[in-house]
Amino acid sequence: MRDRWTWVLVAACLAVLTLACHGRAILRGEQFAYRDAAHYYYPLHQRVQVEWEAGRWPLWEPEENGGMPLLGNPTAAVLYPGKLVFAVLPYPLAARVYVIGHTLLAFASMFFLMRSWGTSAAGAGLSAVAYAFGGPILFQYCNIIYLVGAAWAPLGVRAADRWLRLGRRSALLELAVVLALETLGGDPEVAYLTGLCAGGYAIGLARARRAGNSVPRHRRGWLIAASAVLFLVAWTAGTLAISRVSPTLRPLRPSPQPPGPLPWMHWTSTAVVAAWGMVGFQLLTVWRKDRRGGHKSVLVPMLLGLAGAAGLAGALAGAQLLPVMEYTGQSARAADEGPHDIYPFSLRPVRVVEFLWPNVFGTPFHGNRSWESALPPEGKNAKIWIPTLYLGGVALVLALGAFTTRIHGPTPWRGWLSAVAVISLLASFGEYGGPLWWSRLQPKIAAEVGVQDKEDVTSIRKDGHLRDGDGSFYWFLATALPGFRQFRFPSKLLTFTALAVAGLAGTGLDRLLSGDLRTRRITVVWSAVLLVVSLAALVLAWSQKSRFAEVLRRKPRGTSFGPLDVTGAVNETLQGLAQGSAVFAAALVLAIWGRRRPVLAAGFALLVSTADVAASNARYVLTLPQRYFETTPEIITAIQNAEKADPAPGPYRVHRLPAWDVIDWREKTSDDRVRDFVVWERDTIQPKYGINHGIQYTFTLGVAELYDYEWFFGGYYRTVSGDVARRLGVADGSQIVAYSRRAFDLWNTRYFVLPYFPNQWKEESRGFATFLQESKLVYPTRENFEGPGGKARELDWVRTRDVQVFRNRNPHPRAWIVHGQRYFKPIRALNRSDRDGPMQEILYSSDYLWHEVGRIVYDPRTTVWVENEDGLALAAYSTGGDTPPTETVTVTHYQSDRVELEAGLERPGIVVLADIFYPGWTLTVDGRPEPIYRVNRMMRGAALSAGRHKLIYTYNPRSFRVGLGLSGAGLAALVVLGLAFAVRPGSGWENHP
Repeated sequence: MRDRWTWVLVAACLAVLTLACHGRAILRGEQFAYRDAAHYYYPLHQRVQVEWEAGRWPLWEPEENGGMPLLGNPTAAVLYPGKLVFAVLPYPLAARVYVIGHTLLAFASMFFLMRSWGTSAAGAGLSAVAYAFGGPILFQYCNIIYLVGAAWAPLGVRAADRWLRLGRRSALLELAVVLALETLGGDPEVAYLTGLCAGGYAIGLARARRAGNSVPRHRRGWLIAASAVLFLVAWTAGTLAISRVSPTLRPLRPSPQPPGPLPWMHWTSTAVVAAWGMVGFQLLTVWRKDRRGGHKSVLVPMLLGLAGAAGLAGALAGAQLLPVMEYTGQSARAADEGPHDIYPFSLRPVRVVEFLWPNVFGTPFHGNRSWESALPPEGKNAKIWIPTLYLGGVALVLALGAFTTRIHGPTPWRGWLSAVAVISLLASFGEYGGPLWWSRLQPKIAAEVGVQDKEDVTSIRKDGHLRDGDGSFYWFLATALPGFRQFRFPSKLLTFTALAVAGLAGTGLDRLLSGDLRTRRITVVWSAVLLVVSLAALVLAWSQKSRFAEVLRRKPRGTSFGPLDVTGAVNETLQGLAQGSAVFAAALVLAIWGRRRPVLAAGFALLVSTADVAASNARYVLTLPQRYFETTPEIITAIQNAEKADPAPGPYRVHRLPAWDVIDWREKTSDDRVRDFVVWERDTIQPKYGINHGIQYTFTLGVAELYDYEWFFGGYYRTVSGDVARRLGVADGSQIVAYSRRAFDLWNTRYFVLPYFPNQWKEESRGFATFLQESKLVYPTRENFEGPGGKARELDWVRTRDVQVFRNRNPHPRAWIVHGQRYFKPIRALNRSDRDGPMQEILYSSDYLWHEVGRIVYDPRTTVWVENEDGLALAAYSTGGDTPPTETVTVTHYQSDRVELEAGLERPGIVVLADIFYPGWTLTVDGRPEPIYRVNRMMRGAALSAGRHKLIYTYNPRSFRVGLGLSGAGLAALVVLGLAFAVRPGSGWENHP
């Protein structure tokens, strides 16, 4: 009966938390509206569904970046089984169910993990509450692929434990399925980290099972501590020394692009592979030696089992995984010299106090009451991945009570979870977790090893010094682990911190209520200490709140949520400290008297945790009425009107500069800033808001962009003077942001969506001087700001709308005919040196911002650039001369996986299609297969004889076909192995030979 009531209580807690956090979505039909949930995933997943409903595999998306893979985009999660909900429900409802369902899955999977360890229903419920509704997981509704990964992660941990600790062969199949689902769901990193954690657990268990140790137990801790200190000292000194001398090893160049990598970085990948090969060889050697000596060595079989599960997972996910690997392998993430940055969204170490007190730095959403941005470092706003780390005070205290460094005994997972909690937290610090960032706080040291990174610095600093994060723990993981460098956002590792802390919390509750004296003593001490600290901090903050408020007023840090509400921020801090004090007092009561009435104590712990987490974290789930997602964007209407006024053949592309903020947002408060975000970003078609409205974007930033395509659109600084400076309203010698205008003309850009206020043209998101030449303003018209009150209306437009649309007077069509060509040597690797010369020649047009005396201008309307090997094949079609007006090419059909053109030529020539050259596209000319040539570095070219021709491009990627076969083989292997393991499930490692 007691167990039944415990289960009812767990279900009730889940219901309360679900309604508290998602009630507006469930009861009012509101849509998740903040950050990527609104402008990225909502339109992207809708775009996938459009392809399914059209009866096509969602393979290609023509709306972005000259066309890009849709199946190969990991964030699209095209083949994830959970996406079936979009097939059976209306899209807006399915989008809400998808998020809420994975929050519930995170709760259930954490609960089952704890139950597999023999944890009571109350302990498992407490863990599930802390995990699924703790800040690091709950807030991932904004980045749904990471919520999907987090939802499956506990089941991956469960499967790994059942294999490594119990030797259950069926657990390997469970692990493979979980890893495949995480990968298909769009989060291969969590699958990678799950395998990494499992490997560490295997090593720990294997060492625990080996008998004998030459170092006495009482001395082992001191030796480890001393070795760690010496290692950290040497590591810090070495990192500082390398940063000091690195500019001499990597000299500066006048190019606006960052310099190449340090000489030894070219060998990093090879060295890592070689090092891991040596480790594997050593493991096999030790294993064979132990077997010959009659010892039971289980580490190699454990690791081989994990490797087999990973391989099976890769096969199961092959239909999506191979296209993803094909795409990301050509992106900036795979380029050693690319702009890919591994450190964004690093966790500031000071934010660790958020584990103790909810919202102690205030909250940013309902009026800007967050003062976290006022913390050091000055002048650099750290990007915040999640606004709170809070998992619940009771859960934290219980986790500290169960924390252990030992992996021996009947509960080895305690040591495993403890290690995961510490390591993942340290790694989440990212750039703040190494010696350089801290050392550079001292001006004298910074003068030698370089100052701290500026905001938005590239992956390699222009001054030659190391990045702040180089030498950090996260850097070590990115360097030592194959493929890990392609991931980003160190704060994503907080998923495993939350999992480990939540798991320890449930274990700690059971140990406390069972009468374990050590756990009780530690829990009492931690509860008392944190209660005293909380009360002291509360009293101090209360007594000094006027002074505290004055300090905040001297450091105004407005954000997009408005100016800092100092009074509200101080009150939020006081409330957080008061709530923390109350919760730690409840934890102390639980620790002291819980053993006397364990059933009531368990219920008490669940209820306090539920109320605590609901009060703290529900405010971070932000929704809006569905109607805000159903409007036609304002800019689309403006473009449609411009097309009616001056029709021209299509298709065409639109370029919207990257995200910029409305000026008023930082200076004025709002009753609902999230609504303001959605309305304005949608009206100005911030990607991806336009992809389901017929908009094809020239260049957008997302999960990954093709490295060669990014070369066309990178910004750089130019010095302006004379007439140009006067026209732009800046002083002679000023530096402004510029782009290659020809790049946008080449890629068929008919409209530019730009900010109205240039702010001296120095910001990449506001430096639109390049787009003013050969362009006509179509929205808003100048007449809007003429006559009486015109200046006031214009100022109001700048402050509240800050957007304008120009029509390009001279864009290239989507397809055109040329008769000349230029050659350059083949480009194979993802490096700068081979691309720099050819790309500058392609992009140079001698415009008013980029003019170099003596540089030749080539006309892309008469010439294409090809690699040497293609140049020979195209020689017969490159007779030179202009294209006569009687030669035409027209796009007659354009859909995601099929493009049709009709061309008429008077003499042999080359038809250029301004769509991405990418593996998987095939061409037929008049029904006959013909090769597609790479022209202008990233466009498609077709060689045609004189006469009328019909060209049909179709997308049928081999990576998908091979991957589909691989997935079929994986499913067959899963069934066969499932039957085999059902007959012989395994008897545990104790009988392993």
